[in-house]
Amino acid sequence: MRLLLGRLSGGYLFAGWTRNFTLLALAVGCVGFFFGVQMTMFNNFIVTRLGIEPHELGVVEGLREVPGFLNVLFIAIMIRWIPSRMAALSLMLMGMGIAAFVYVDSVTTLAMFSFIWSIGFHCWVPLEQAMGLGFSPDGEKGKWLGQLRSVSSFSWLLAIGACMLLYGIIDYEGMFVLAGVVTVIGGACLLAVRNEVVDADEERFVFRRRYGLYYALNFLQGCRKQMFITFAIFALVKVHGMPVETTMILVFVNQVLITLTAPLLGRLVDRLGERVMLSASYVGLIFVFAGYALIDHRPTLYVLYCIDNLIFFGSIALTTYVHRITDSTDLKPTLSMGVTMNHLAAVAAPLIGGLAWHYFGHRVIFLSGSALAAVSLIVTQWIEPRTQEPPVPQ
Repeated sequence: MRLLLGRLSGGYLFAGWTRNFTLLALAVGCVGFFFGVQMTMFNNFIVTRLGIEPHELGVVEGLREVPGFLNVLFIAIMIRWIPSRMAALSLMLMGMGIAAFVYVDSVTTLAMFSFIWSIGFHCWVPLEQAMGLGFSPDGEKGKWLGQLRSVSSFSWLLAIGACMLLYGIIDYEGMFVLAGVVTVIGGACLLAVRNEVVDADEERFVFRRRYGLYYALNFLQGCRKQMFITFAIFALVKVHGMPVETTMILVFVNQVLITLTAPLLGRLVDRLGERVMLSASYVGLIFVFAGYALIDHRPTLYVLYCIDNLIFFGSIALTTYVHRITDSTDLKPTLSMGVTMNHLAAVAAPLIGGLAWHYFGHRVIFLSGSALAAVSLIVTQWIEPRTQEPPVPQ
C-alpha cells in the first residue's frame, strides 16, 4: 500500500525521510484530518443548524482570521522556544477548539470556538513551513513540501471516509469531537522531535523592504484565498442547494486529485521556478473565479472547485521563494510576517464579501476574486528568476 501510494503520488513518498520529517508528516496528517472534517461538515452544519446568512458568516470568518493577523506577535513572543514544542501546543489548542463545537447553538458561540481553534492553527502555519524547510534537503524542498501536501490530502480522504461512515451515527457534533481528538494526537507526535536547533540570534520581528514582494503576494493571496474558502462551498449549499452527501463526495474527489498530483507539482516548482508556477496558478484562478460568478450549472461548479484546489502550488512556490531570498536568521519571523500580511487581507475579505453578497448578490464576490488573481499575476512578474537551477535528484 505504501509503495502504491508513493508511486501514485509521483515518486516514493517515504524515501529518505528522517525521523523528524516523519513526525512532522504525522502532525500534518492529523491537521489534514481536522480540515477534512471541518471543510466537509461546516457549511452544511451552519446552514441547517443555525440558518446562518452570508453577512453573519462574513463576521464569523473575519473574526476567525484575526489570529492570523496577530500571528507575528504570537511568534515574536515565542521565538526562542523550540519550534516543535510551540507547534505541539498550537495543535492541542486547535483540537480543543473544534471539539468544543458540540456546544455551538448560536452564531456567537460559533464565532467564539472558531476563534479559539484559529489561534492554534495560525501559530501552526509558519512553524510547519519552517520545520518543513528545516527538515528537508537542499535542492528538493519543493518536492518534500509537496509530499507533505500529499500526506495532508490523504488524511483528508480518511476524514471524508470517516464522515461518510460515521455521520449517520454520531452526527455533526461527534465528527467535530473526533477531529479534535486526532488533532491533539498530532500535537503529541511533535513532542518526540529531536535535535532541533534554535538560533538565539533570530530577530523577534522582521519587516524588511527587500522582502516587500513576498509580503505583497501574501496579501493578495489572503484576499483571493479567503473569498474562495469562505464563500465557494457556502454558495454551493446556500444558492445551489448542495446536500451534505454531495459535499462529502466533492471534497473526497478533490482530495484524491491533490494526493495524486502534489509531489509532481512540488517538483515542478523546484524545476521551473516560482515565477513560472505562480503565474500559471493565477491564470487558472482568473478563469475559476469568473466561472463561479457566471455559471449556474452545478456539475461545472464542482469541476471548478476541484481546479481551484489543484492550483495549490502557489503556496509552495511562495515558501520556497522566501527561503531563497531570506537570511537564515530571518526565515521564521519572515514566514510569520507573511502569514500576518496574508491575514491582514483575510480579516477584511469575508466581512466585505458578506456585505457585498447581502446587498449585490454572490456573483460580485467571485468577479472580485478574478480581478485580484489578475493583479497577482502582474505582481508575480517582479519575482527574480533563479541564478542557477537546483540540482536534479538522481
